[in-house]
Amino acid sequence: MCRLVPLAQIPVNEANLVSTIQEICRSHANGGAFLAAFEVGPNSDFDWFASRNRLLEFDILPLLLARTEVRDALPTLKIPDFRIDWSRASSIESANGFEVSSSFKFDGKLSHVLFYGGAYTSCADRDGRAEKEAALRFCDTAFGMRFSEVLYYRSHSAWTPWFGAIAWDWTAVLFDRRLRNLWILAVTDTD
Repeated sequence: MCRLVPLAQIPVNEANLVSTIQEICRSHANGGAFLAAFEVGPNSDFDWFASRNRLLEFDILPLLLARTEVRDALPTLKIPDFRIDWSRASSIESANGFEVSSSFKFDGKLSHVLFYGGAYTSCADRDGRAEKEAALRFCDTAFGMRFSEVLYYRSHSAWTPWFGAIAWDWTAVLFDRRLRNLWILAVTDTD
């Protein structure tokens, strides 16, 4: 199924998205951030799992992330070619460091990343309002603030060699069930 689901890259050039990624790159000087988006074509098996927020079962999400289309769009991440370990595939285990989270928490985490920045960022002169507004603009541009229609998977692990394997590792994978868009945001830094 993971090989058969149609994936088509969507250009990510809207100002709200680009400025957010640029700000993260500026504050995460020893790491950075990458954003990619894909339209997921229809597939009845994938749709069954997505409709139940079960993309971690049978390593569906990591296998999608390892697709050629994703790897070509994010070459610097050096995404490994995941293989299924059927002995651990279940509905309650996280797959390759990913876990399910509430989509209502995504803008909060993005605000946090924008506010606190990376290893050498100071936020002493800010109150967080600009970062929260930037995160909400990002959400509005990416999925129209339709939090109830978006699945959010996150990882704080170094699931590819690009990550620093330190406190600033964060990957967010969002799936917009209405528009069938898959968003991948990867952030890291190191000291």
